[in-house]
Amino acid sequence: MTRGEALSVAKRMLYQFAMDGKWTAIKYFYKDNPMEIFSQMTTNKDTALHILASNHGGSSQLKELIELIPEQRKIRQALMMENKDGNTPLHEAAASGNMEAAKLLVNEDKRLSGQEGCSDSSCTPLVEIRNQLGESPLYRAAAFGHTNLVKYFRSEVHDVEQHFKRNDGLSILHTAVIAQNFETALWLQKNYPDLANTKESNGLTSLQLLAQMPNAFEAEFPKSIWWTLIYKCLFDDDNIDRDPPNQNDDLESGSNQPRQYSSSKKITRWRPIRKMLEEMQNQLVLSELTDLLVEKEYSWAGEDSDTRNIGSTFCLLYSKKQVEEDSDNCGCDDGGVFTRFRRKQGETSKSTYKYTPLLTATCTGILQIVKKIINFHPQVIEERDIETQENILHMAIKHRQLAIFNFVKKKKTITSRLAYRIDSDGNSILHHAADTKFYTVDTLRVSGPAFELQEELYWMTRVKKILPLHYSVHQNNQGLTAQKLFENKHAKLLTLAKAWIKETAQSCSTVAALVATVAYAAAFTAPGGNDKHGVPVLRHSPFFVTYFVSDTISLIFSLTSLCTFLSILTSPFEYENFHRSLPFKLHLGFALLFFSLVATTLTFTATVVLLIHHQKMWTTSLIYVVALLPVSVIGSRSFLCMTDFAKV
Repeated sequence: MTRGEALSVAKRMLYQFAMDGKWTAIKYFYKDNPMEIFSQMTTNKDTALHILASNHGGSSQLKELIELIPEQRKIRQALMMENKDGNTPLHEAAASGNMEAAKLLVNEDKRLSGQEGCSDSSCTPLVEIRNQLGESPLYRAAAFGHTNLVKYFRSEVHDVEQHFKRNDGLSILHTAVIAQNFETALWLQKNYPDLANTKESNGLTSLQLLAQMPNAFEAEFPKSIWWTLIYKCLFDDDNIDRDPPNQNDDLESGSNQPRQYSSSKKITRWRPIRKMLEEMQNQLVLSELTDLLVEKEYSWAGEDSDTRNIGSTFCLLYSKKQVEEDSDNCGCDDGGVFTRFRRKQGETSKSTYKYTPLLTATCTGILQIVKKIINFHPQVIEERDIETQENILHMAIKHRQLAIFNFVKKKKTITSRLAYRIDSDGNSILHHAADTKFYTVDTLRVSGPAFELQEELYWMTRVKKILPLHYSVHQNNQGLTAQKLFENKHAKLLTLAKAWIKETAQSCSTVAALVATVAYAAAFTAPGGNDKHGVPVLRHSPFFVTYFVSDTISLIFSLTSLCTFLSILTSPFEYENFHRSLPFKLHLGFALLFFSLVATTLTFTATVVLLIHHQKMWTTSLIYVVALLPVSVIGSRSFLCMTDFAKV
């Protein structure tokens, strides 16, 4: 085997050793072959220094590896080596949040620069080097949410503001917001307020990006008083720093962790508590960040009205989980998640909104942003889109944002001014309630086409209440009234609702008929039989009364349920019938059927108890449990079905 072949085999083994964390074997190899430190180990052209810099806990091995390089000039050359994406080892340390490795690399670079007496452009400091996307280590640290590294790099660069944009114009604050690294974004906005006014290549400010991220404002933990009380007991928002204490990361503070944090840390080992605290902290940070961005927001003003007609942006409807998954999938070697965001720009442009932050937040249903903007800039509530002439009420109605609609409706004076507006297509707010262009079904609340149609009819009713009667006959530019537009847009849904409610009523009526048959037969077949006079033998037992009452209830409820379902099948199935009549009958019929099923199972249980009450105690108890099992199973399943019907 030639030396070249041996080195090729060795490199494959070295990569496997690196993945397994066997750095001792790697050190021995490079000790014998120091110049191989410059060799590429991965398909992305990463060297051993790149891999070690991104590996937490590998800083000591990184230092040993640097010391193996024989010449001082070669050391700086190794530190400056770029991978396929133009990232140096310091870029990798910044992306992974490895503070110890970042300090080591920066200090080593400064030491070498001082020894060589560099003064020309070839001796650019390591912290100033940018990758192919134009990202410096400081920028990448912010992109991946490593706030303490951002603070550290700020103290090392010559002009920090030169690091706030990359080649495509995306600012460091935009990047932090897109990745939902809100702690980093908050720190940047506090220290550099002018970043809020910076626009990316499509003309979007950071608040406009944030307004397109409804998932960021949705807390995953249960919103209850108990969780809030637990949080208040464990954390004091005024005394606990936003940045999590880290002995390795915190450059600017040499103090120990707060005692309250140390004691609460033990409690947070319980996963639900830990997740709840993280979510609460994130929501607090997000709220404060939104406040700061809203204060700087003037895109609605006349001098900045061009922002009302902005281009599309990219991947802003990602949830935090999706962002993290994409970050894991693409790694730190290709520009991070933001390269993927850039690539998907064309794919997602249809999902974005070309409005100011207030109208965008209205479309996406972010009530927090809407409230903050209106509270800080009250006059902005009357703003209209420059193209469509639609205001906040138009947007809330056509996007079915009930919370924002109710919020605006509470402002009695302004509601009438907003409600009477007609957009550029001649549509009133009633037309927007009738249109289904932006309607999406909430499958968690609505259980069938009939209830979808009922929900749409409720929307029309809500909007009609805040409009004068003559708006019902107003025609848009296409010559359609709101009612006619509603019928045109919901014709297919009406057909589906008819078929669904007929099928449901037929199925339930069949079950009701079977239950009624069983209950009727049981009424004339007393358990234990009759005596010679035709009187039930067990009539004096208290369980016989239970048997008779439950059977009677079962028969009455099942027959009533059957009649209810039959009345549904004979209904005319017009739009007005789906508003109240048909859904109410369906709920009533199903409730009666549910109680008849429970009563039937109780009848069965009472029958079993009447027949075996003279047996031994343990036998009786066992049979009681077995007899009650159908009651619990049928009752629970029927109740779940009934609550599912009630999700309207």
